[in-house]
Order: sequence, then structure tokens, then C-alpha cells
Amino acid sequence: ISNTEAALASMQGVTDGARDTWLLGEAEYYMQLANAQLQLAGNPELASLALGMADDRIAQLANPALTNVRIALADEIAALAGMQTTDIEGVTLKLASIARVVETLPLRPIDRIEDAQEVVPEEEMGPLDRAWSKVKGTASEMIKHRTTDETVMPLISPEAEYFLRTNLALQMQTARLALLRGERQIYESSLSDSAEWLTAYFDASSAQVGAALDTIAELQGAMVAAESPDISESLRLLRRQTSVSENAQ
Repeated sequence: ISNTEAALASMQGVTDGARDTWLLGEAEYYMQLANAQLQLAGNPELASLALGMADDRIAQLANPALTNVRIALADEIAALAGMQTTDIEGVTLKLASIARVVETLPLRPIDRIEDAQEVVPEEEMGPLDRAWSKVKGTASEMIKHRTTDETVMPLISPEAEYFLRTNLALQMQTARLALLRGERQIYESSLSDSAEWLTAYFDASSAQVGAALDTIAELQGAMVAAESPDISESLRLLRRQTSVSENAQ
């Protein structure tokens, strides 16, 4: 656009009116772009940049009638600067880090599962109960001796383990996409499900799993639901002034 404007300005016979019309068209375009970036893409940084470029075009016109437009632009740029925004890059890097280590996280071992039944003291048992308790204890010892090869068996089959790890990595990707799209509910739900799976199926006593859970807990409150300011007033004022000028001509 700048190159085209320079070429247009250098053409012989081009009037000031044509140049002004071109600059007004550019300013309106940048204002529309700013509104789209804020409302549709959720990107206040690019919206602020576009408004700044619109103000630069209007400043080149040196038209006192557009002073109110420049005042509105200044207010809108200040409102964008005051928005509390999410550190999208930092959160995305942490989500990607968790997704990368999913394959190496240790699963929860069988011997960590506790019997939920109430333990009754042996002196309070009857003869049959005491005999059955000894049988169960002997069977338990036999199982323990069979698994003392230092290899901890997972709670799930290899096929289920593959899908569990794959789905956990996909949850990280879902959270990342929801972050970029500003979909806070999906973002929070993906992280919550991931934390539940890590707690239920992985060894929470492991430093790796513990670090992943801590990171997820940190990220759950990282997405800021900032209310977007209204930055359309400058565009309305510019169009109104343009309409008045055209009618006057």
C-alpha cells in the first residue's frame, strides 16, 4: 500500500484531493482490520498496531475536521494497552513440553492399589474368618513373590496404555488450540481431564508426573478472560465525517 501510495503521489497531475481520498481509504481499512483482529482473532497487539497506522494516515491529512477521530483513536489505543492479556507464547510452550514427556511418564503400579474394605482386627474375627484371612494373606504373599523381579506391572493393557498416552497428548493439543481461539471453557476442560488421567493412571509419586501435575495446575488459571474494549467509535466517526464531506461536495 505504501509503495502504491508513493507511486500515485509521484504521478504528474495527481491532485491533493485524490491523495486525501487515498489516505482516508487506508485509514478506514486499518480501522476495520483492527476491529477484526480484536473481535475475531482476539489479538489486541495487532489491533493496536493497526489503529496506530490508521492514526498515522489521518495525521498526514492535517485536517482539523478529523481531530475527533484522532482523539477516539488515542482513547482506543490506550484501552487496548490496558487490557490484561494471556501469555500465549509461554502457555503454548508449557503445553508442548507436557505433550513431549507423556511417552516417558511412569504408570501407576499395581501394588499401590489399596484394598478399600475395612480391616477387622484378628482378635475380633471368628474361627472361619481367621482361617479365610490367613488364606488370603498366603495368596497375597504368593503374588508378591511372583512380582519381585523389580518390574512394576501397569494397571492397563499395552493397547490401552497406547491410547491413554495418545489421548493425553491430544488433550494438550486441544488446550493449545482452545487457547489460540479464546475458548476458555474447552481450555479449562482439557487441562482438568488431563490432571484426572495423570492422577488415576500414572505414578503420582514420580517427580515427572508431579511436575506435569504442577504445570497443569499453574496453566489452569493462566488464560485471562479479558473483556475487549469497544474500538469501533473511531471508525464510525471517520465514516460520518467522510459522508458529510461527500455531501458537501
